[in-house]
Amino acid sequence: MSKFWLATTTALTLMTGVAVAQTASTTTTETTTAVPLPIVPPAVVQSTHERTVDSTGVTEHSRTVTTAPSVSPYGETTTTTRSVETTTDR
Repeated sequence: MSKFWLATTTALTLMTGVAVAQTASTTTTETTTAVPLPIVPPAVVQSTHERTVDSTGVTEHSRTVTTAPSVSPYGETTTTTRSVETTTDR
């Protein structure tokens, strides 16, 4: 009779252990979404050069305008314009 109780106790212990092992589970889900940055157009450079020759001498006039867009780390688009003008009399 003691063998019966020993076998029954062992069987119950194993079934309880299996049941406990089966109920412990973990599910992890991770989602990553990439935010696209706006497309930045290239810089535009416009140059003009003018030379005038008359009786008083030679005058050279040049002008360069550069327009360059940029994107901030926060995704905001800004435009910077730089103008350089030079006049030389000879």
